[in-house]
Amino acid sequence: MAAHVDVSGSVRVAAPPDGAFRFFTPEGERLYVAGWAPEYLHPVDGSLVEGLTFRTHHGGEETLWLVSRCDVPREVDYIRVTPGSRMGVVSVRLTAAGADTSEVRVRYRLTSLSAAGDATLDAFASAFQDHLASWERSIDALLAAGR
Repeated sequence: MAAHVDVSGSVRVAAPPDGAFRFFTPEGERLYVAGWAPEYLHPVDGSLVEGLTFRTHHGGEETLWLVSRCDVPREVDYIRVTPGSRMGVVSVRLTAAGADTSEVRVRYRLTSLSAAGDATLDAFASAFQDHLASWERSIDALLAAGR
């Protein structure tokens, strides 16, 4: 039986949704995730639209991504598959939490594809809140630097 995780949490960003959304796009993650380099397959210019397909080589793994829902600047859903390991959906929802602040709700629903995937999901779920906290710190630092 395949392992499945459904984890969610929030990140606070000191910007309204139309300024915060960019940090949760494939291109925006380049700003704060070391080694993040999406390779755009379609459309090749990386336009954030439903159907955007891209590939990443990150953390020693190849992952294929598809934007299945996109409503800028409020929500985006990514379908992701790491072959031989896991697949699922990453959902991002932004709401205003004051004049210059957004609450960003991030939800991962992932299913393993192998025993190795089971172990990866266990570790991922255990570290998920720390992972979100590191995103928040990194984004805060970028905003403080005027980026």
